[in-house]
Amino acid sequence: MICLYGADQINTILHEIITSDANINHVILADKTGLTLAYSSRFAFDEFETEALGAIASAVYLASEQQGTNVGLAELDIIISEFSDGLILVASCGSTVVCLITDAGVALGMVRRTMKIAAEKIRNILDVEAKPVPAPEVQPIVAAKPVVVEEEKKVQDEFISDLELALRELEQF
Repeated sequence: MICLYGADQINTILHEIITSDANINHVILADKTGLTLAYSSRFAFDEFETEALGAIASAVYLASEQQGTNVGLAELDIIISEFSDGLILVASCGSTVVCLITDAGVALGMVRRTMKIAAEKIRNILDVEAKPVPAPEVQPIVAAKPVVVEEEKKVQDEFISDLELALRELEQF
């Protein structure tokens, strides 16, 4: 699913989240543009639904973050949407969001703690990937003195000798 350097690490983290509580059914990692990057599910889940849930989770997170900014609240941590049959939780992981879909019996405090730890791990993985690799230091090219091969030097010496000889002959006229 995920086309990143830390794909295996991220998939492991998503698996750890989903296995931390039997009432967590789906975990989705989406970037803040709404693109689903990776997911883990206890049940067969339609790919289109997963993509849609990732996009909606991202949009809701960004909207809530803006709303909090508008009223002067500090950084948004986790969004919790409570439904009669379960919860949807969304937390920021830097440039991405992680979304959990649970049943009603989930241990909310433990899931929030698990999300915070996982979000930090994902953020750290993605921060390492986002850092540009420094370009190798380029040394200036210094023109080297031309190396005169012995044979070329002989030819030059003969030419100069011939030229000097010709000049002496000219002086005699």
